[in-house]
Amino acid sequence: MTYSLIARRQELGYSGDVVLPRRHEWHAFEAKGWEIFVRSLAGVSYADRIDVTPQRVSLLLGAPTNLAHLRSVATVFDSDAVTASTVQLFRILYAALGTSAFALVDGPFNYLEFTDKAVFAANDALGMQPLHIVQGRHYWLCSELKHVGRAEPGVFRFYPTQDVVASDTRPDNYLPIENASRLKPGSCATLYLDGFGQAGVDTSAYHIPRLTTAQNLPPKVAKRWMAELLTTMVQTSVDTDGRIFVPLSGGLDSSMVTSLAAKKRSDIETFALGTGRSNEFPFARIVADHLHTQHKEIDFSSGDIVDGIHQAIYHNEIFDGLSAEIQSTLMCFYRNVSTQGARVVTGYGSDLLFGGVLDRSDAMEDINPRLWSQIYRTRWTGEFSPFGAAAFGLDVQHPFWRPAVVSFAASLAPQLKISERDVKIALRECAEECELLPASIVWRKKIGIHEGSSVNAIFADHVGAEIKDYKSKTAYCYEKYMAYMNGRISPEESFQ
Repeated sequence: MTYSLIARRQELGYSGDVVLPRRHEWHAFEAKGWEIFVRSLAGVSYADRIDVTPQRVSLLLGAPTNLAHLRSVATVFDSDAVTASTVQLFRILYAALGTSAFALVDGPFNYLEFTDKAVFAANDALGMQPLHIVQGRHYWLCSELKHVGRAEPGVFRFYPTQDVVASDTRPDNYLPIENASRLKPGSCATLYLDGFGQAGVDTSAYHIPRLTTAQNLPPKVAKRWMAELLTTMVQTSVDTDGRIFVPLSGGLDSSMVTSLAAKKRSDIETFALGTGRSNEFPFARIVADHLHTQHKEIDFSSGDIVDGIHQAIYHNEIFDGLSAEIQSTLMCFYRNVSTQGARVVTGYGSDLLFGGVLDRSDAMEDINPRLWSQIYRTRWTGEFSPFGAAAFGLDVQHPFWRPAVVSFAASLAPQLKISERDVKIALRECAEECELLPASIVWRKKIGIHEGSSVNAIFADHVGAEIKDYKSKTAYCYEKYMAYMNGRISPEESFQ
C-alpha cells in the first residue's frame, strides 16, 4: 500500500530541502511544477501506483478493496484495463465515467492527476484516506499534516483550544487550522493557480451521504443480506498472501469477524488486549478455542496506554479525546506486533452501524438519526486513517466500514437494532442463526472497546479528569496535536 503523500509547489529562486522522517522510505520525484514525495509499505511497487505520461502524472494512494470488480468494469471501456497497473485502471475509469467512477470504489483511496495547468484529486466516500491543502510560504498537498509542519516550521495557524472543545458538532471536513483544508469525503477538487499566481480550488461531490427513510425489510431477509454482505467483506479482507492478525475482545463484532475470516483462512492469528486494571481475556479465549485460531494475550501497562493515546494523536492526527482514547489500545497493538507484510482485520465500526451505542431508553424515532450522527462524526475524527498501522509496517482493514455495509446498516429499521432483549438485535440473531459463535458470545453484554480494559479510566487519571469528561480529554489531546503537527516534538520526546 502506498499510503502517504507530501507535495510542494515549486517556486522560482527557492531550493530548500523538504525535511521528512526516515527520508530513505520516501520516493521523490518532480512533476508539472511540484516536488512530490510518496511513502509505501515495504515491498510495494511504486510502478503500480505512479504513472507518468507527457500529459499528466497520475498517482494513487490507499488500499482499494474491490480491484477485481473495478478491472472488470474498466475492460468494458478499454481492453488495456486487463493488464493495466492499479493507477492506470483508475485513469481509465475516470476518463470513461468522469467523477462518478469514484463511487464504484470500496476502501480508502486518493487519486491525483498533476498536469501543467492544475492538480485534480479525489478521495474515498468515507474519508478514510485524508487529503489536505495547506497555504503557508508554499502551497502544499499532503496526507499527513505533521510532515508539512516539519518541512515548514510554524506554518499552521491553529484555532484557540476553547473554541475547539466548545462543541462536538462539526462538518465532515473540519480541521482546527485556519490555513489548511481537508477534502470532504466523497469529493473531487481541482487546485489551480490564476494568472497572478494565486491558488484557487474548485470542489464537487460525487457522493453526498444522507440519512434515508428506513427500509421495512422482513427480519429474515435483512439478516440474510447482512450475512452475505459481511461474509463478502470479511473474506475479501483476508484474501492476501500475508499473515492475518485480528484484535479479538470476545465481543460480538471482533468475534464475528474472526469466525467469518476463519472460514476463508485456517491460519488466523488472534490477540486479546488488556491492561493491568482489567481485560476480556476469558471471553476471547472462548472464541479462539471455538475457532481454533493461533491466540495470544497481551497485557499493556497504564504507561503503554498513555503512549498509545499519544501515538493516535501523532500518527492518525486525532485531536478528539474520545477517538484518541478508543484508538490507544490499537496503537499499542500495532507497535507490539509490528510485522512487515501483515494485515490487521478489525471489527471496528459495527457498534455505530448496528446499534451497539444505543440505550434501551432511546425512542424508536431517534435511533437512526442518533446512529447517523455517530457515523458522520467518524468522517473528521481520523479514527479510520491508515497511518498508525502503517507506521509499524501493517496494513489495516475494517470490513464493517465499507460503503455498502454503512449504507445498508444506516437504512435498516430501528427495530432491527434494538429490542426489549438487547441492542444489535439483528446482528446477534444473524450470528446465532448462521452458527458462527457460541451463544455465550452472541448474547454477551455489550462493552465498549475502551471500557473492557479500563482505557477510559487510565486516560482520565492521566489527565486528572472524570472518566466521562471528554472536554478535558479533548483539550489535552488538542494541546499535544498542535505540538506534534508543528513538528516541535515527537511522541517519544513528549515523555522526556
